[in-house]
Amino acid sequence: MKYIIASDFHLKYIEKAKDKNRRLKVEAFLESLIGKIDGLILIGDIFDFWIEWNRTIIKDYFDFLFIIKKLKESGCRLIFLPGNHDFWIGSFLRDSIGFEIYPGYFSETINGKKVFISHGDFYTSNDARYHFFRKIIRQPFFQHFAQSLHPTVSLSIGNLISRTSEKRQKSEKLSIKQENGLLLKAKELSSEYDLVIFGHTHIPRKIEMENSVYINCGDWIKNCSYCYFDEKDVELRFFL
Repeated sequence: MKYIIASDFHLKYIEKAKDKNRRLKVEAFLESLIGKIDGLILIGDIFDFWIEWNRTIIKDYFDFLFIIKKLKESGCRLIFLPGNHDFWIGSFLRDSIGFEIYPGYFSETINGKKVFISHGDFYTSNDARYHFFRKIIRQPFFQHFAQSLHPTVSLSIGNLISRTSEKRQKSEKLSIKQENGLLLKAKELSSEYDLVIFGHTHIPRKIEMENSVYINCGDWIKNCSYCYFDEKDVELRFFL
């Protein structure tokens, strides 16, 4: 079984030229997978901001979702794990697109290996302020409140609070500090799982541990990296 695991596309609904170019590259990558893989696992921050209403979705994501739908129709299994930007998941991605949704983590035996997959933001170290914010913002009240507003208003607010703008990109030094928690979690899980996969830090990495393999999928802002996993091996690859 051939699986692709990827994270941190950070697709935007208000695009600058570089954002459009990144989206087109993501879409070209996904188009290239149609009919060639058995499963696609997207592990968070696929969208820079995600919210849906009872009768409304964000039209700017249509082309991307259309390609994902074609992957589903080709027989590809779709799995989605929310990140720290796209956690307000409703029923659309599940019922209309065909994703299996796993709010916290995904664990299953694939290709004879027991895998643990999560976005990873919950496990970062030196990030107490974010962990507090994470707990608060995921309360159902905030999602319901955002959905009660006109979509234009909600999306304008979402654009303001987005933390992936060019001026506010986190440094590699901070990302490495945050990743320390992910590495500790991977080591903790290594006695139970053969493969541990995270995203979030935007730093692509593969580390052979004593009893397992740790992979960080990286991102598509700088690296265009992803994980390829089949019966033979698990690899960190780059789409050029």
